[in-house]
Amino acid sequence: MSKRIHTKKKAKSDLKEICEKLFIETGLSAKALADTYPVSEVTISKWRNDTSKDGKTWDEKRRDFLTAPANIKQVLMNELKSVAEGNEASINVRELAAIHKVVESFSDKVNTQIVYSVFKEFDNWMADQDPDLALQFIHYHKLFLIYKAERE
Repeated sequence: MSKRIHTKKKAKSDLKEICEKLFIETGLSAKALADTYPVSEVTISKWRNDTSKDGKTWDEKRRDFLTAPANIKQVLMNELKSVAEGNEASINVRELAAIHKVVESFSDKVNTQIVYSVFKEFDNWMADQDPDLALQFIHYHKLFLIYKAERE
């Protein structure tokens, strides 16, 4: 294969990856991508429906991206910004928040409030067992709670 053909295939592959990322993560439409990059809507449509890479279409990947718990907060923040700018709400925030709460309840993570309650009960018990050691635990429990709260 000549170097020129290889370079052209590489450039097209890079363009496909860029378009895929923008489609999935920013919600750009096929038309917007075609208007921005040197590729036709037909080609983008073919790329969008291609499952050979990992078994999923771009639409499926977009749905997975948007519904990932880590991204729901961003979706809500974008909606808040849009409504604050005077636009009509495009999503039912109450329903989304309720769904998010259910998803979080299935999460492996333990709620910070629960951790706090358990630590408090343990620290009170430990104070009766060994007050000096209890003070050490309290210090580390506090640091852990701060760490956990910052990650939420």
